[in-house]
Amino acid sequence: MRSKKRIIITVLVCIGIGLLAYFAWLFPFYVFETNDFDTSIEKLLSFDYLKTLVPLFIMIGLSAAGIIMIVLLRRMLAKSDKKFSRFADVRTSRARGKAPKQKPAAFMVIRWIVMIVSAILLIWGGLIFGMGISSLSIPVLSCPWNTEEMTNSSCYYLSHLNELFELPIGNILLFFISTLGFIFVLGRVICGFLCPVGLIQDIMDKLRKKTNTEGIKMNEKMYGAITPVKWFILLIFIGLCFAGGNFCNFCPAVAVSPILAGMSTSLYVSGFLMVLVLMGSFFKRRAFCMVCPLGTIMGFFHKISLFRVKKDCQSCTECGACYEACPMGIKMIYTERDKADVTHSNCIMCGECVRCCPEDNALSMTFAGKKIYTSSRKKIMSGYEEVRNYYDDKKG
Repeated sequence: MRSKKRIIITVLVCIGIGLLAYFAWLFPFYVFETNDFDTSIEKLLSFDYLKTLVPLFIMIGLSAAGIIMIVLLRRMLAKSDKKFSRFADVRTSRARGKAPKQKPAAFMVIRWIVMIVSAILLIWGGLIFGMGISSLSIPVLSCPWNTEEMTNSSCYYLSHLNELFELPIGNILLFFISTLGFIFVLGRVICGFLCPVGLIQDIMDKLRKKTNTEGIKMNEKMYGAITPVKWFILLIFIGLCFAGGNFCNFCPAVAVSPILAGMSTSLYVSGFLMVLVLMGSFFKRRAFCMVCPLGTIMGFFHKISLFRVKKDCQSCTECGACYEACPMGIKMIYTERDKADVTHSNCIMCGECVRCCPEDNALSMTFAGKKIYTSSRKKIMSGYEEVRNYYDDKKG
């Protein structure tokens, strides 16, 4: 009965997504009377730029209101029914206190720097440097509507295959060569390091932690229920163009990148979905990455990527810290007992599993066979040592 119920729910969710796709171009979220594609420096320094940011402010406001309503509802349920007390902040992280803070690993610092620089370049790069290399395609959701980006985004032609094959053969070959080249060298490091939407989701996760708000704890059944939705969205992503639709009309990236660049872009279902992405990523880190169609496509090539996640099964103590830390819910890193290569198609190479692993060299990230980040017991314990030294000094 439970399996039938899950199938019915999944089918209904997929039908709902399909209806959104079908009506995406009919229901505008925000409409400009005239679309302005001027993204000059003069435009960014003028009052007109603030007008282009209006839909972004609306999305932020709606997301904040939704998050506050969910938090208040949790607290009301906790007070009225003890069964829901696990949702109350006072009975979770605040009551137990936080684990001592680790010193930030160099890998994580570099990752955040790369994400921020990448977002700036993919949104304002062409404007800053006065140049563009749009003939090269990088497979990341750097929105193609933003004409001032440094590179062309693969997502547009992958979701508009009918337009891709109308190009000259040389352009088609360059598209596939550059796209596959980025995937071969980087794999889904693109998701963890370069994607502007990924940066936005990580910022929302940081905001949740700063406000001591409890997130959503996912389990295997919940991750399993998301999988069919992911494949259905991929089907829409690739096939919608042949039905006369436009995937860009409900892609969340359209609701952020062009607007920040100063383009007066009318928004359709993409605006509503961006609100859901902001809310979802606040309570569940990288919520959109679990269903992102472009990430799914890059995952097909994870076996040939030069970046890998490796495991020393002899050093692993099966504590499960890697599984708990993984924002994508990849369990094989925890359960694998034989193979050294535990790179999964869903892995965004964020390094959280390595950071949280308490055993020396049990997990590591490699590039072309060379270790670039390894787990360390000393790093894990550094935070506890600082706390112990603090109390020793107070006693002394």
